[in-house]
Amino acid sequence: MFKQDFRVPTGLENQIQYHIQCGPGDVAPVVIVPGDQGRVESIISKLHDPKKVSENRGLITYTGYHEDYPVSVTSTGMGGPSASIVYEELINIGAKILIRIGSVAGLQEEIEEGDVIIPHACVRDDGASQYYVPQNFPAVASPEVYLRLISAAKSLNLDFKTGINWSHSCFYNRDPEYFQRWSRYRVVSMDMEASSLFVVSSLRGVKAGFIGIC
Repeated sequence: MFKQDFRVPTGLENQIQYHIQCGPGDVAPVVIVPGDQGRVESIISKLHDPKKVSENRGLITYTGYHEDYPVSVTSTGMGGPSASIVYEELINIGAKILIRIGSVAGLQEEIEEGDVIIPHACVRDDGASQYYVPQNFPAVASPEVYLRLISAAKSLNLDFKTGINWSHSCFYNRDPEYFQRWSRYRVVSMDMEASSLFVVSSLRGVKAGFIGIC
């Protein structure tokens, strides 16, 4: 049932979470975490019997089923700082696998609009993860999730690429060198939220992966 009333939050594990307004039992062990709340509707259209759990501050959560497996979908908002709050709160109430689905921009000439990017690691320039760990701490996808995403893409005959993604925190930077530098390093794509996902999941002992769409 959609919770119409704002519930008393604590932000602690196994309690109602302050921002997402979800508590124990509201989300499945597997949660898909798009940034844009508009993408939630598209994702839940693929689920069976999706139920709206909460909506607060632009953060929407649904829980439904894929075949017989429970799956939740929660929007994170834009950027590492907002997204990391959502990741933390989902983990607090039982999320075990977080899969981000979101837009990326390609940084290599061979990458075309519509290509699928499945990164195995990220450059950490997201504006949040540096407050968790030193800058030389790696941001990497969970191997099990990464390999499952690769396998799923192959089974669907998707044209996908893999490599390193750059998560940055300045959407409207107008300096071409800002982007060209990472292109020279063979970084394949850029987004704003994936590196904070990989760091938070690593520190909290859960699994994470990322699917980007150019």
